[in-house]
This record gives sequence, structure tokens and C-alpha cells, in this order.
Amino acid sequence: MPNDYPHQAPPAASGPHGGPGQHGAPVPYIPSPYNGPGPHGGNPQFAPEPSLSMPSSLRTARTTTYVMVGLALLASVAVGVTEGARGAGAAFGGNIFGVALLVLACFYGRAGRGLRVASIVIASVQILLGLSATMRGNIGGPIALVGAVVMVVLLSQASTGAWFRRPRTPGA
Repeated sequence: MPNDYPHQAPPAASGPHGGPGQHGAPVPYIPSPYNGPGPHGGNPQFAPEPSLSMPSSLRTARTTTYVMVGLALLASVAVGVTEGARGAGAAFGGNIFGVALLVLACFYGRAGRGLRVASIVIASVQILLGLSATMRGNIGGPIALVGAVVMVVLLSQASTGAWFRRPRTPGA
């Protein structure tokens, strides 16, 4: 059988196990479609590990939410003592979306991109409510306004976005 395919090398002599070449001889590198160049070079095993700790900007955003809602609660109690239940409700009403942000902040360690987007949207609405409450002279308005602006700034940072885009194992 002559060489039917002239661009290929002739078959090597059989080794001890019936295959071509000697046992333990180096095998030439044959690229596969799964080993192609990627963002971390040709070998994905050398890709950097994703950060396992929450970035400081996100921890600060979560703490800001806790403080914002806590201060709003204290302000509404103080207003309730002096003006009654109606005044307390009005003082806390300017921070109602802060409570929604508080619930979302509890999931910052586990959830994905949708949580970040929802937090930014709710904080943006909270900015509008805080402005409105501040213009009406409501004591809770400035708390809501400052807290929501800080939240939008911190959640819009690149490190926070990278945290929410990180790869996760299923069920984690």
C-alpha cells in the first residue's frame, strides 16, 4: 500500500502496546478548538481566580443601607414622640424605598446582576422621594437623599460590577 496521502508522514513502527511510537515517547501538540487563545492566553488553567471576598465599595453600600434605614427609623420614632403617629409615618414614608434597599442588601453576597440593577433603580427612585421630602421640610428627607446618592455611586463602581458578574457554582 503506497502512501495514499502524501502530506502525511508514513506510519511509525508498532510499539510494545500495538500503537505507533514508543511507550513514554512525547506526543506532538495538536491544538483543539477548546484550547484556543482566550482572554488569559492559550491555557485557561492559568486564568486568574475570581475574587472570593466582597469588594469594599459593596460592603460600604450595604452598611450605608443599614445606617440609612436605622437613622430613618430613629427619626420617625423621635417625630412620633413629639408629633404623634401621623408625623412618624410621614418621617418614615420618605425612606420606604430604603427598606426595599435593605432587603436587597441582605442578598449582595449571593445574587447576580439583576440585584445590582434593581438596587440602582430603587436608589434612584429613593433620590427623587428624598428630594421631595426635603423640599417639604420632612426630617427623613435628607437621610433618604444622602443615603440613596451614596448607594448609586457605590453600586456603579467597576469593582462592584465585577463582583455581581463573577462566576458562581450552582446552588451557591
